[in-house]
Amino acid sequence: MEAWNACKNLLIVRLDNMGDVIMNNAALSELRDYFPESSLTLLTSSMAAPITSFLGSVDHVMLFDTPWMKLEDSDQRASLQQLIAAIKSQQFDACIIFSVYSQSSMPAALIAYLAEIPLRAGYSRENPYHLLTHWYPDPEPLFEIRHQIQRDLKLLEIIGIQPDMTRLPSLKKVGHTVPIVRNDLWADFVTAPYHLVHLEVSETKRQYPALQARELIQGLLAEGKKIVYTGQQQSPYLDSCIQGISDPNLLDLRGHTDIAQLLTLIEHATGVVCVNTSVMHIACAYERPLLALYADSNPQHTPWNQQHIQIIFDVPEQFRSKNQIITYTHFRHQMPITSPSDIPTLLYQYNSLF
Repeated sequence: MEAWNACKNLLIVRLDNMGDVIMNNAALSELRDYFPESSLTLLTSSMAAPITSFLGSVDHVMLFDTPWMKLEDSDQRASLQQLIAAIKSQQFDACIIFSVYSQSSMPAALIAYLAEIPLRAGYSRENPYHLLTHWYPDPEPLFEIRHQIQRDLKLLEIIGIQPDMTRLPSLKKVGHTVPIVRNDLWADFVTAPYHLVHLEVSETKRQYPALQARELIQGLLAEGKKIVYTGQQQSPYLDSCIQGISDPNLLDLRGHTDIAQLLTLIEHATGVVCVNTSVMHIACAYERPLLALYADSNPQHTPWNQQHIQIIFDVPEQFRSKNQIITYTHFRHQMPITSPSDIPTLLYQYNSLF
């Protein structure tokens, strides 16, 4: 792997959402340790852009919304040509492509090939021939399923790195409590333990049932817990989760936090209750006690820390993925389902974390 050891300018491709990039930071940190004097550039999506300043592992960021990823928007063919030209102008020595097992690394490999990056590494089920110079035959999900963090770390072996497979995807700490312009209640909340509840998701299939979410929040409040309720914006679903709840111990901060403020809230929370979204991975990165309300979707993206309770609830048939690789995964590797209505057990399990 002498060619890789000589690399001074590396492109790292992770084209998914914020949570995926947070998990990927374990592998990015390994690369940072292995290439301490090299320049690391992360190519990622605009959806992941807000978290990149807090990774602490890369030097530069390039943003591009590809047409082969499930994103809100995607760039067009002319933009792809501009991306290739921009990558080529940077004269990268090597490119490492990270992917979920249900994705193909070939489109990104083709872009790296056209941009004339000499070393290109990634997973592939089919033989990539000249598209990848270093090919890791993808065993997932046919023979095994690793957690996404382990999958990312395992790929580094193909370029000669022996990674710490238990590594956490740490994030930079904001360093201080960021003022939040909401109301006078905020001053009271930072002086006493509080729990953060985040139920906002990017996909309907990952919504925890609103009735049970409301009962869970009411149960936490009945135990005397202070709750900070977060989300990027108001929505009928999030409204329904706290409908009829009037309690001074519930602070609704939806739409009033930027990414730095959200990180601060999670970092200092006594505990976190959330669905499977980026907040869950942030809580793991800060090693916060966590109750994860996890929709039965990708088994690779479950919480990655020691202090968590994970419950798996079913996804309605109409919202299940049409990706045949994911369908095959569910056929072979079903996770145990917990009824969303078992709120007393959830409260008991959450309290056992403290």
